[in-house]
Amino acid sequence: MDYKKIDAASYDRVAPEFDRLTEWLSTPIAMRMIELAHLKPSDCILDVGTGTGLLALRAARFVVGGRVFGVDHSSGMIEQARIKARQSGLHDTVIFNQSDAEQLEFSDQSFDVVLSLYALLHFPNPLRALGEMYRVLRPGGHAVIGVGSGPMPLSRNGVLHGVQHFIDLIATARGRLLTAPQFLRHLMVEHGMNLNETQGPRTSQPRTERMLRQVGFKRIRKHWQGRREDLDPEDFWRVQVTFASRERIRLQQAPAQEIAGLKQEFLERCGLVRAKNGRLVYPHGAMLYTGMRG
Repeated sequence: MDYKKIDAASYDRVAPEFDRLTEWLSTPIAMRMIELAHLKPSDCILDVGTGTGLLALRAARFVVGGRVFGVDHSSGMIEQARIKARQSGLHDTVIFNQSDAEQLEFSDQSFDVVLSLYALLHFPNPLRALGEMYRVLRPGGHAVIGVGSGPMPLSRNGVLHGVQHFIDLIATARGRLLTAPQFLRHLMVEHGMNLNETQGPRTSQPRTERMLRQVGFKRIRKHWQGRREDLDPEDFWRVQVTFASRERIRLQQAPAQEIAGLKQEFLERCGLVRAKNGRLVYPHGAMLYTGMRG
């Protein structure tokens, strides 16, 4: 199977847990994106890489007379999103479909707003996906694209991020900090699970701003939004095996006994850190790009 099919299948198996974690952890970033989108009641909105509908369902609450479409390549994610739409009474406003972001099944100039959070790095050809988002936007329409990232180095947030990184290095050296997803990745390598053989999204951020300009977007702006979460050992495990794509795919291919041994050591090491009054931290954030179709 090609990477798209592998990635989609790996998400199918974790859709309910993915939904729980994104609702808990990613809602503030989703709401910031909606704020940047300046939605109008009549807007027709597309959410690309919708997952279990975090953005699409929230955007739908701002729409009266408009429509929201959410697309994702995982059938399991789409089914979970449809369940949530029915439960929230938004199934007449939001339509979820399985679709390839690099070949959107919509006519040219169909939407007023395009949203996409944490999806761009998963596309084998992100430039093509951005081109499709641009194609389906109406003139004057705008996009808000969230890409997993730290803040800009020379910004205020970037300086604070650098200071925090230095503090984290000291705490880690003293055995008082574990950080996701690096901890699981290192532990899997110690157990001989070669992640280099596992397909996954890009580990380096593409030049998103340049690509946005390349496909035609104007008035491009950047806004960073980030958080740090202190987790208990079980959620620290679940976050990493659910969100970290290479690790998720590799573990889904492993025998149950191998996973059980890995998790046991994972929890034991977490216990040692917590015994020193240490922390299990999941830092996460996104660079939010806004752009307009001229």
